[in-house]
Amino acid sequence: MHYSTLFDVGGPALLVVAGGGLLALILATAIITALESLVLWLLHWGTFKRALLAAFVMNLATTILGVGIVLFTVTLGYGGLLIDWALSILAEGGILMLFKSGAARENWLAALAANTVSYLLVILPLYLLFGLLSK
Repeated sequence: MHYSTLFDVGGPALLVVAGGGLLALILATAIITALESLVLWLLHWGTFKRALLAAFVMNLATTILGVGIVLFTVTLGYGGLLIDWALSILAEGGILMLFKSGAARENWLAALAANTVSYLLVILPLYLLFGLLSK
């Protein structure tokens, strides 16, 4: 007679994995938001509170957009990471323009600097850690 154990069901394990992935995404987004707000503040883009708010909105938007985009670009290796970086700069630069409409050059330089720092210090190491840059 065949007896099935409780652990034979995929549902609970999938929920744990999905929950862990969601927690990791939230933690990475929080670290990136703190890092990018620090970069904005050091560039004198605004006060620390305003830089933190802008970084939060920028990263909320790019996290939502990025979930769909990364699914297509992750298979491209380093090229996909460069595409993600460029799209992130475009999206976050546009969001900074909504916060400070009269300072296009300052906003785009801030988006470039903030994203370069977050990609080099957080996203690239995560990609390398999880082996997502095999190509």
